[in-house]
Amino acid sequence: MEQPKLFRIGELANMIGISPRTIRYYQEIGLLHQGKRAGGEKRLFTENDLQRLKFIKRLKHLGLTLSEMNELAKIYRIHQTNGDVLRRLCELLDNQVDKIDERINNLVRLKEDILIYREKIHQKLSRTNES
Repeated sequence: MEQPKLFRIGELANMIGISPRTIRYYQEIGLLHQGKRAGGEKRLFTENDLQRLKFIKRLKHLGLTLSEMNELAKIYRIHQTNGDVLRRLCELLDNQVDKIDERINNLVRLKEDILIYREKIHQKLSRTNES
């Protein structure tokens, strides 16, 4: 039987593209377990930890907060099923889409305001050049 692959925190950090300090922080706030102690008191992490960190990084990229991720972890600990977690994740992602739509609309309005104001400036410049 093959021994499961274990990673030191630095290896894990390099694989994910985050700092060891970030991993420690995720441990502090409960998003990631503390890791298994090996000889010399170094913590080792499993393939599951690697997958969990990839998931956290993906959720962060999608705009979820650490607080929302902690909420998802608590839901899993309570219900021990992904179904409830995935339903809540869909709600959170829907909220993100709504926020993005609102930001896009605000940016479109800002762009229109800028174009109108720029046109007024061009008109003023034209009148000034005619004088």
